[in-house]
Amino acid sequence: MRGRKRVGRTFLATALLLALALTPSAKAAYDPLGGGAAKLTLDPAFASLLRKDGITLGAKQGAKRKGATFTLPVSGGQIDPTKGKGEAKTEGTIVFQGKAKSVPLREIRVKATREPLIAKVGGSQLKLATAKKTIAKRAGFATRLTSTKLTLTAKLVTRLNKKLRPKVPFQADQSLGTLATTAQPALVTIEEKGAATISLDPAFLAKLDEHFISLNPVAPAQRFGTEASFPITVGGAIAPDGSQGTLRTAGDLEFLQLGAGQVFWDELWLDLGAHSDSAEVDVEPTPAFPGKIGRVGALDYTPAAVASDPKARTISVSGAPLTLSAAAAQTFNQAFAQGEGAVFGAGEAFGTLEFGAVGE
Repeated sequence: MRGRKRVGRTFLATALLLALALTPSAKAAYDPLGGGAAKLTLDPAFASLLRKDGITLGAKQGAKRKGATFTLPVSGGQIDPTKGKGEAKTEGTIVFQGKAKSVPLREIRVKATREPLIAKVGGSQLKLATAKKTIAKRAGFATRLTSTKLTLTAKLVTRLNKKLRPKVPFQADQSLGTLATTAQPALVTIEEKGAATISLDPAFLAKLDEHFISLNPVAPAQRFGTEASFPITVGGAIAPDGSQGTLRTAGDLEFLQLGAGQVFWDELWLDLGAHSDSAEVDVEPTPAFPGKIGRVGALDYTPAAVASDPKARTISVSGAPLTLSAAAAQTFNQAFAQGEGAVFGAGEAFGTLEFGAVGE
């Protein structure tokens, strides 16, 4: 029964790989943003017009001004770095201040379009400017958006003239300046490249042998002596510094004790923020054992040194200790201890992890 189950799983895994090979590559994903800055530099002619009208342009609530340049921190949004599409949300407010009234530009967003600046003005969202062109370029893990020859939109001009009543009215298509935005991702979408490798702890392997438990990979996972390897698969996204996000891998591990239990760990997914390597756990045979119990933290992960290469867009970890979780130890004792008590314990060394992930 157990042998048939294992062959069936191997067949299904192989069939899935063949299907994926015949399927077009997944579309690129949008990376959530977590840092960077947008810099608006005023055209000298526009700055001169403001002075003539007695209007100042100020920076508040996180925005900063230095000369003719206004800097707003990027606080959110999302960008597809492969296509240069998306938007960056910023913090801070830019205020047109007249003698009696003001027009604050709040909740400013930068979009990778020819109308790159949007803000909340009064109670509505307005497009502030039109660019001659907006260019998106990759800069390591970041994306740089450059919008040139910005001109005022008619809607913003109407709002400014009505509220501030300048001596020399603003005009639609009047030159505003240039906009340069560097958007840093909070998480980087991981490509289906490379593998995660676990160097299995010799003492743990010796314990398995002592209790006649075999540790078998199920394709596309592989085992070579004391190392188990798992291909990195789609759906993962991790921070450039390796502090958070999920690295997804394909393949299963089977723990089998003839005449007793059989435990499958399917698709180990490393949650860097939660310090956990989880799996879809299946304990057989049923009804003696519970069968499929869902995704469970199988291993506890201790963070190790992270090597990030922005130019190559790679994030690597090596020598990260993995230990049995309390849930995994309980499952192993249930399936394999056969009345011996707590043979396996939470915190027991399982091995060390290394991986090299490639961002889109």
